Amino acid sequence: MFRIFYAESDATLYEHKNTANTGLDEILEVGQRLANSGGDLVKSRSLIKFNMSEIQTALTKYSISLDKCKFVLQLFTSHAKNLPSEYTINATIAGQPFQNGTGFESSYPIITNGSSWISAAVSWSLDNQDGANWISGSQDIQINSSSLYVTGSGNGGSWLYQSGSGIFNSTIFNQSFFHQPGLDENESFSYRPTDIYMDVTNAINLWINGTAGNTVDNNGFLLKLSDSDEASNNQADIRFFSRETHTIYVPRLLMLFDDSSYSSSLDLVDSNSYDIYTKIKPEYKDVEVTKMRIFSRDKFPSKSATNLFPIQTVKRLPETTYYAIKDASTNEYIIQFDNIYNKVSCDSTSNFIVVDMNNFMPERYYHLQFKIKDGITEEYIDDQIYFKVVR
Repeated sequence: MFRIFYAESDATLYEHKNTANTGLDEILEVGQRLANSGGDLVKSRSLIKFNMSEIQTALTKYSISLDKCKFVLQLFTSHAKNLPSEYTINATIAGQPFQNGTGFESSYPIITNGSSWISAAVSWSLDNQDGANWISGSQDIQINSSSLYVTGSGNGGSWLYQSGSGIFNSTIFNQSFFHQPGLDENESFSYRPTDIYMDVTNAINLWINGTAGNTVDNNGFLLKLSDSDEASNNQADIRFFSRETHTIYVPRLLMLFDDSSYSSSLDLVDSNSYDIYTKIKPEYKDVEVTKMRIFSRDKFPSKSATNLFPIQTVKRLPETTYYAIKDASTNEYIIQFDNIYNKVSCDSTSNFIVVDMNNFMPERYYHLQFKIKDGITEEYIDDQIYFKVVR
């Protein structure tokens, strides 16, 4: 099963407009470009934050534990240029709270009431230090006597890092001697689409559970090119849709978990010749959590003395059957095929999947697809199964 969470706040930090806020822009930008004067490269980084209380509410609703979930950060590209053959985008954990603000990159005069390249625009207090600007590397503030520190360069955001990571001493069981997952998630790109589909499971665990008895504040992610890419003459410039976009491509956090069950007295369908039909309503309210029934039968059933209506006999699809859901208008996957988390369940009645309609934007049509995996073979089933989500 899956649950989608949409970004709570986001903004781009522009080095060439170091005091400007972009909190209402429809675009998030990551990369670097030539300055207007030419010569020097100026950087762009983005901040994005999701509400952890929404995740905790969903965990309770679905009666699922955090360690059974996978979390994926999804951003959709609006424009990209000057891309090298290979590059990496980092999602570091932002070290300070930021103010979203009400500015645009194109605002003239510039609007400065939110986060910018030089300022978080939110007052903070850490380890007896406080301020409203981004932390500089010389401050290097420790978090609650742990091995975690907040650092930065005074510009372009701040982030958490771990002192002593990679060191292990079995005689001293101190948190500083163990690597802390989640501090620097990343995704590498090599001759592939620029949309971000990044596993950030460890970061979400760190925000919700903390580490070594210490809480870690959720200040969101700081998205940037990797240090090596920023240090190069790489002029990659990737623009993603932001939460203010008027499209369906809002930044999202996807929570995946396996709630499937497969226990049935039904006979297995003939894999060489079968039909699928469903009992799916044409419309669902956006507050529904529904069980969608998927029925299968042999296309050419054999007659027998005990089977008077073989054409009506329900059978089951293999246990290795999975589902995906697309937006019918754009043909974009809302939920992609996954061999772990998107399994089709089965009981004594039929196969089925459980879908929370709160995941979908209302007043749109969606398209259900299936995949059956058998050893090295994979069969995709597209029987034009559509449904609409309404308010």
